Amino acid sequence: MNIIQQYELKYITFDQLSEEIWGYGQRLINEVGVERFSFYVEAAAGYHNFRFYIFPLYI
Repeated sequence: MNIIQQYELKYITFDQLSEEIWGYGQRLINEVGVERFSFYVEAAAGYHNFRFYIFPLYI
């Protein structure tokens, strides 16, 4: 289970995610995708106030 999944399942807090996400790189991007990884990096950096990534629905 990666750090983003731990946060989304509420095993860790947003503050913990914000501190630790900076140490992850290509491996985490490969697991969760660029958009989802970027969303949480931007949230940790304060670019927006959203706390959870919602998968877009394509019909």
